[in-house]
Order: sequence, then structure tokens, then C-alpha cells
Amino acid sequence: MNIQTLNLSNKIQWKEYVNKFDNIDFHFHSDYHDLYKLRYGNSEPIMWVYENENNLFIYPFNITRIDLDIDKNKNYFDISSSYGFLGPASNTNNKEFILQAWIEFDKWAMNKNIVLEFIRFNPLLDNQNICHKDTSVEFNRLIGVSDLRGGKLDFINKIPSKTRNMIRKAIKNDFKTTKVNFNDVKKDFMNLYLDTMKRNKSTSFFDYDSDYFDKLAKFNETKFYGVYKGKELVAGGIFFASNNIATYHLGVCKKEFLTYGLSNLYLYDATMDFIKKNFFYINLAGGRTTSPDDSLLKFKRDNSTDLKKFFIGKRIINKEIYSYIINKFNLLKKNDKFIFYRS
Repeated sequence: MNIQTLNLSNKIQWKEYVNKFDNIDFHFHSDYHDLYKLRYGNSEPIMWVYENENNLFIYPFNITRIDLDIDKNKNYFDISSSYGFLGPASNTNNKEFILQAWIEFDKWAMNKNIVLEFIRFNPLLDNQNICHKDTSVEFNRLIGVSDLRGGKLDFINKIPSKTRNMIRKAIKNDFKTTKVNFNDVKKDFMNLYLDTMKRNKSTSFFDYDSDYFDKLAKFNETKFYGVYKGKELVAGGIFFASNNIATYHLGVCKKEFLTYGLSNLYLYDATMDFIKKNFFYINLAGGRTTSPDDSLLKFKRDNSTDLKKFFIGKRIINKEIYSYIINKFNLLKKNDKFIFYRS
């Protein structure tokens, strides 16, 4: 039996464990957690590892100190998935092994004064099925996913006719997609992205800065497909590509070109490129809200072959301390958020 807790100073070991899986995407990599450490400033990314003979269980998350005056002699923490699609992964469905992994994890969690756990599961893994028995699993929203294993014609036949019409409109107006090194366009993309986020009135969490895009540009897994008018970047999308799974990360389109179908065009051309490279899936993610009528979800649904369910998980590990927090700091619980005490 082998139990390890890896952080970003153990990137080589982290990568070695991730590489033992052939069905997990870039969200599980240490680089992805390093990227989102910029968004979770008071947290430390960790991957918890449990091995027994040839069976392997990994679980990446952020550990965050609870900034409340609970006990002057102790620090308490919560753990939560980074933004994206994560949760635990196991190379076996053996129930006894998974149960033992969680038993060992609970020992670690109690020793580290972990109060609660919040998980964003990965829809391509359906890993809510291997969560802890005490985890409350909740459906959160639908996401758009394309199964690419049927090839080009299968994909084209499965997307709606209106999407195909928008792609033809973009081509008719002399737009085309170019795959370029993201490092060469990161400034132009960042400016377009910030304009897009302002137009969509997004939360401050998505106001990514130059440090964020600098990190993105260094990843081998970052792929960029841009649409140009002359030499000007007017639309484009960033994808992560790992283990024959592509994940749509960020997309932009200049306001005056929104009616030309440019986002449909670069998503289609990126998909064709991933099909050529024998990728199995593209995860386009979901909408801005949990509503089934969310406009961004509708767009992603119209540019993918399937909809899949995205689940979240909530678990109170130390019920005594969680109850104490609620009772002592009840004025802070102004909403239904699980981690209600964070600003």
C-alpha cells in the first residue's frame, strides 16, 4: 500500500501518476492546477494518491484554510475542486479498493483538520459513481460534448442544420480558421476576451490577467484556432488537448462579427482537426447558469453531438466543526452556498 500527498513542488511525480491513466483530460494535470492557483490565491493545489498493488486512485483538489476564528490552537481547512471537471479517478471499479481508498482518505482528512469537501465531477468519467458513500451528489447542469469516434460525416450529420448554415455563411463571407501558436496571439486574444467578458457581464473570477494568459501560452496542451479579417484577429477559441480528449476552454468573437457565424466556424474547424488526430471527445462545457434555457448552453448544444449531465458533490467531513461554524457565524450564512463563509 502506498499513500502520497503531492503538491506543485512534486510536478514530476504528479505527471507520472496522471500518465498512468488513458481516459483523463488536462483538468487533472498539475499545470492546470498551477494555472488556477492564480484564481484561488489562498489555496494550495494537492493530489492525493492511494495505490495498492496495480490499483490506483488519484484525487486532485485545492486545500484552503478557513479564515475564521474557530480555535486559536488549530487551523481548519476545506477542500474543493478547481474550476472545471475533476473529482477522483480510479483505474479500477473494484468496490473494495475504492472503499479502502476513501477510508484512508478520511484518516488523512481528519488528521489535516478538513471540515468539508466540494467536488466538481467529470462528465466524461462519470466519476460521481466512485465518490465517498457520504457525498451528496447533485445534478448541476447539462454540458455539450461531441463524440468524435464516428468520424467527420457522423459529426456533420449530428449537428443541427442551422449550425451548418452558419458555418457556410462564415465561409461565404471569406472567413477561415487558422491554427496558430497561442503565444503569438495572446495579447490580441486577451483584449478580445476582456471585451467579451465585459459585454456578457461576467463575474470578476473570469477577469483573467496577463499572468494567466502567459501560463496558458507555455502549455504544450494549449491549442488555438483563430479567425482573421486581414491580419486582425476577430474570433477564436482555446482548447486543451490531452489523452485524445479536447476541452474547449475560452472563446471570443468581436462584437461587430457576431452575426457571421465565426464561433461556429472555428469550433467546426477545430473539431475536424481533432478528428484527423483521432481524438475521441470534445468537451464544450455548459452555460453561464444552471438553466436549461441558458443561451450559451444552447450555442454549445448546437455545436456538439450530445448533452451530458454535470454533477457536483458535497460532503461534511467534520460535522462538529461545521455545526460550530454555522452556530457561531450564522450571520454570514446569507445564501445557500455550501462553502458559505468565503467572501
